[in-house]
Amino acid sequence: MKILLAYDGFERSRPALEEATRLANSDNAVVVFSVVPPDARASKSGGHVGMAPHAHEDVAVGHRFLREHGVEAEMKIEYGDPAEKILEEARTGHYDLIVTGTRGQGPLARLLLGSVSHKVADNAPCSLLIVSEDRVVRIEPRVVVEPRVPLEG
Repeated sequence: MKILLAYDGFERSRPALEEATRLANSDNAVVVFSVVPPDARASKSGGHVGMAPHAHEDVAVGHRFLREHGVEAEMKIEYGDPAEKILEEARTGHYDLIVTGTRGQGPLARLLLGSVSHKVADNAPCSLLIVSEDRVVRIEPRVVVEPRVPLEG
């Protein structure tokens, strides 16, 4: 199984890191993937949009945690819209599973601001685990089935 761990280094991502570690075994390929958004603040990009001195350190923390638990992983960093980049990587990398954390935004915040995990869930090309401290939600990709008989319109 090929696992894409969407990991940003924040504490809310820790449950996703732990779940990916639990799922991984010697037959799995795991990629720790972080996206620096265009509006990144100092905590992620050192205050320089498009540059990410801290993003590499964040991904390295996840990589090190996996390695300490006997899981070999690759590290990748991209720049752009997090949901779009996660979906792009999932499609082009032919992953079987995406594992991501969640900020736990309420419905109003998701409606007004959007949510990375929500956008990924709506468009994931493979299975998705959204992991928080108290739950794991598995979402299967949407499958469009063509009708066997042409519909009369």
